[in-house]
Amino acid sequence: MEFEDEIQIQLPREELWDLVSDPEALASCVPGAKEIEQLSETKYRGVIERGIAGVSINLVGEVEMTELNPPENLVALVEGQDPKTNSRMDATAEMTMEDNGDGSTTLTYYVDVEFTGRLATLGARIVKRKINSDIGLFFDNIRDRAES
Repeated sequence: MEFEDEIQIQLPREELWDLVSDPEALASCVPGAKEIEQLSETKYRGVIERGIAGVSINLVGEVEMTELNPPENLVALVEGQDPKTNSRMDATAEMTMEDNGDGSTTLTYYVDVEFTGRLATLGARIVKRKINSDIGLFFDNIRDRAES
């Protein structure tokens, strides 16, 4: 499943980069994030709890920043597993930040997500709608935090 969009954020690009580079700040923007632990300069482990179509999902996984080009863009690989539901999620997320020249930034994102296990059996439309909602909420949370 692929998702992409762009949002306008009233914050200079360098300051937005600082926000999206801060693991604690970023974790506070992730819907359902329960814990996050920094493993290295570019790798994190965390837990996300969400519900999809009445199924409680508890994904334990890692995020690795594979490309960092401050303050322009980053690419992250995300993988998580929920042994209880025998589900797995693998994703690639790309964020590009363009300076608008007026103190604001256009943040463009592209996310490619793949599910296996019970999550994959729930129905593509249901899962896609929930994931799209959570991705949108994540970027709305980034904007809200940046503009507060």
